[in-house]
Parts: sequence; C-alpha cells; structure tokens
Amino acid sequence: MMVVVADTSPLNYLVLIDGVDVLHQLYDRFCVPDAVIAELRSCDAPPRVQQWAASLPAWVEVYRSG
Repeated sequence: MMVVVADTSPLNYLVLIDGVDVLHQLYDRFCVPDAVIAELRSCDAPPRVQQWAASLPAWVEVYRSG
C-alpha cells in the first residue's frame, strides 16, 4: 500500500518524537510532494527535521507537486 502526505506537520512531529519509522512499518511506499520536503528543509524547520529531510530514507518518494 502507498500513502501520500500532503502536509508538513505530520512528518515534522513524527521526526521530532522519533516516530517517523512507523510510517515505513505501516506502508510499503510513502510519497511526499516536493513542496513539503522544501518546507522540512527550510531554515524555519527544527534542525533535526532539516537533517532528516536532507537525507531521506529510501522508502520515501518525492514527487513534483506542480
């Protein structure tokens, strides 16, 4: 099964509580729009979130949202 996350907040908070890997346990593929990844990499995001978004796990797929 594949899930698409179209909002930054769920990923942001899952990364901060060290729970983001649960998504991979629940879903084979996980798609995120490039705009969401850009927000997670923003200087306004917490450093831990920026680091996660800069080096995405292999199970996260980024797609163009435009």
